[in-house]
Amino acid sequence: MGEASDDFRTVILTEGHSGLPVTERHWQALNLCRQFHDRGVRIIMLEPSSEAAADQLCGLPGLSRTLRQEWPNHDVVTWSLPAGERVTGWAELVTTALGTDLSDAVLTRQGAAIQAINQAPRLSRAVVEASNVWFVPGGARGVTAACVKELARRQSGSVFVLAGRSDIVSWPEGMDVTSDMKQLRGALISVARASGQTPSLPDVDRQAKALLAGQEIRETLDDISMSGAQAVYLRTDMSDRASIQSAIAKVSQQYGSITGLVHGAGVLSDGLALKKSREDVAYVFGPKVEGLAMLLEAIDLSQLRHVGLFSSASAVFGNVGQSDYAMANAWLGAMARKLSADLPDAIVKSFCWGPWAGGMVDSSLAGHFASRGISLIGLEDGARIFADQILQGERSEVELLIGDEWAG
Repeated sequence: MGEASDDFRTVILTEGHSGLPVTERHWQALNLCRQFHDRGVRIIMLEPSSEAAADQLCGLPGLSRTLRQEWPNHDVVTWSLPAGERVTGWAELVTTALGTDLSDAVLTRQGAAIQAINQAPRLSRAVVEASNVWFVPGGARGVTAACVKELARRQSGSVFVLAGRSDIVSWPEGMDVTSDMKQLRGALISVARASGQTPSLPDVDRQAKALLAGQEIRETLDDISMSGAQAVYLRTDMSDRASIQSAIAKVSQQYGSITGLVHGAGVLSDGLALKKSREDVAYVFGPKVEGLAMLLEAIDLSQLRHVGLFSSASAVFGNVGQSDYAMANAWLGAMARKLSADLPDAIVKSFCWGPWAGGMVDSSLAGHFASRGISLIGLEDGARIFADQILQGERSEVELLIGDEWAG
């Protein structure tokens, strides 16, 4: 709906309350914002608070924060409305807020509140269990693997089940193991030519990436095992319900109830909001949002003691070109707050990571961050922070903004 006067125009979008499936309602909100891009209006998006049912949660603050960066002359905000209120109650809250210049906020009968993000979280003195059964989507590679390795060093009696889409491809016999992509491509081409084949470069590239992925998975499993913990890899498609259910059934049958969950799965599809497609949003939401939602349906939540969700600073600040990614990570924050409320005996953390050294940051992007005065999070520092917080973090501090200032 919209409101107009002689000198002020506002559009209020209610797609966050539409009841559409989670990915579709986020896409609809983004698409509607684009339709009003050239009209010079204030855009206010409404969504449920984290007290709502799990299937009603939204991450629209990630969208508004990103659009304010991509469209610096536009006023785009998200207001979260309390669960349990009647529509007339919501209308009163919104009407009151319309007379302000309020940005992203949670509207309550006691006034507007800004969602707290902890930048210097504490540790509790709680006794940590000697062992857990950990299920870790996306945990076999990258920065999530670094965090899991540190966790394994502290939980040597635990079982770590790493889930991912990649196969563990065997290294070709007689070929030296290497982590250098250029060297590996050359070796694959030489082997193919020696056997009389004429390999295509795309095929060589795919084979090389598969080999490097498999090698990284093996190294992660070996490192966990060397810590004394048990390491298992399950090939799992986090965008497929049947694949998730099958993985959880296998884990429960062989190792018992899952007591620790670390959700590190995620992909990027960068591009400005005005050029985003429904397919882009679905691609990003698939493993990070839809996958976690299906995973939580399959797990016995009552057994969980520790939950760690890998979010991003984009959820807190937005990020140019990442409207879908920022929404997905803001949704993780809402889910973390809900899980924390529903599981009073568990430690639940949403880690809003800044840029990692060795993560999705190449030398060009690292230079971009350096020019803005942003240092990268070292792998050892990030892993230490993660293990500290998921094992002994203060329960009341759910969303954590983590940057280089935590180092040391």
